[in-house]
Amino acid sequence: MDATDVFDAFHDETSLKFLPAYCIGVAKDVETTPAAEEHRAMKKKLKEENLFQSSKAYYAYKCIFNLCICALSVYLLLGYSQTWVHMLSAFVLAVFFQQSGWLGHDFLHHQVFKTRRYNNLVGSTVAALWQGFSGSWWKNKHNMHHAVPNVAGYDPDIDTLPFLAWSEKLIEGELDGLPSFLIRHQYLVYLPLLCMARFSWCMQSIIYARDKAKQDIRVFELTLLAIHWSLFALMVWQCNTWLAMLGYILVSQASGGVLLALAFSLNHNGMAIMEAGSQARIDFPTLQVLTGRDVTPGPLRFTHWFMGGLDLQVEHHLHPRIPRHNLPRLQSKVIPMYERAGTPIYVTSWWQGTKELFVRLKPYGLKP
Repeated sequence: MDATDVFDAFHDETSLKFLPAYCIGVAKDVETTPAAEEHRAMKKKLKEENLFQSSKAYYAYKCIFNLCICALSVYLLLGYSQTWVHMLSAFVLAVFFQQSGWLGHDFLHHQVFKTRRYNNLVGSTVAALWQGFSGSWWKNKHNMHHAVPNVAGYDPDIDTLPFLAWSEKLIEGELDGLPSFLIRHQYLVYLPLLCMARFSWCMQSIIYARDKAKQDIRVFELTLLAIHWSLFALMVWQCNTWLAMLGYILVSQASGGVLLALAFSLNHNGMAIMEAGSQARIDFPTLQVLTGRDVTPGPLRFTHWFMGGLDLQVEHHLHPRIPRHNLPRLQSKVIPMYERAGTPIYVTSWWQGTKELFVRLKPYGLKP
């Protein structure tokens, strides 16, 4: 398949100099769809309008704001002795984890600095030290998702069997021998599963950093992860009783998973699921539009803040290196473009999108 647009989504022009060393031949009679041609033309205009240029002041503000959330959590923990205040501290810490996830996401998509090395350094630091995740684990998983969103057998974000089945296209006999109530009642266990999500992600990322990350990244990330979890253990130790310590762990980690998943699950879950191999027949921009949804920003743009800018998910998938603060300007350009092309971008509210997600999880909501 033609990987031009997939490659271009992740890399800037400086990466092109490395490609000749990997040339194994010249493709002839390559057909480019009208949508792909218009997508590439749009990208040139976006570069001319400097939409790929980030505001360093904006990202400095986001870093400081996130640290203030963490400071508030520490203040509530150390400044008060009541257990309910400590549980509030745990929830505020979960908000810090969630917002740090969006910030690490921006850096690791190379939205901030022109140099990939600086983006990787800061992004991996935010991911490991602030959030407790391995950045290399996240990039390995997330880049595959961006290349083939909602494609069965390829996108890791919809590989949630046997607990959640988003389409019959994902099953293919994998449920043989499993209790049928898992599928019949998956919409009821969705939220409880989200409470365990952060525990699972943290363990997966630590294992990946230990076993699969490159040597220099492995040492760097494992060191930061050790510092993160040591500081978290120190915070837990400030609680008055063992029961309060357990509650602090559960509230902070479970809420952290729920807050993340309630945001990014709206981006693609409940949208079209493509058959394995279908990405070879659908051009890159059309695939992004068909499998993603935008979410309205909500009162005072709260949803935009809560979702870390990923309420403009389709725009982000079309041009993942465009900084978060430029996505609203991008939306005003691409929505008319795809309306003219006959594949309009789907926009809905947070509540409606969540409802659609639960409908898809019901057995009769699964689509063949």
